[in-house]
Amino acid sequence: TRSNFLSLEDRRERLACVATAGDDGVARRANALLLLDDGKSCVEIAQVLYLDDDTLRGWHKQYLAEGWDAVAY
Repeated sequence: TRSNFLSLEDRRERLACVATAGDDGVARRANALLLLDDGKSCVEIAQVLYLDDDTLRGWHKQYLAEGWDAVAY
């Protein structure tokens, strides 16, 4: 995956989502996308968030193809 794929507006929205969503899946997915955008690898993020790295790749691919709403819900 490549870093800096989020627009500034998308990044702000994901940060707000992480700050307000609590411990639900939406916040987890937003957090993962932010970390990917920061240049962290799927393997690094998976280790920290206790996820499968293929799941992260799927979220990233889905975000690029369909946008945030497809990933969030």
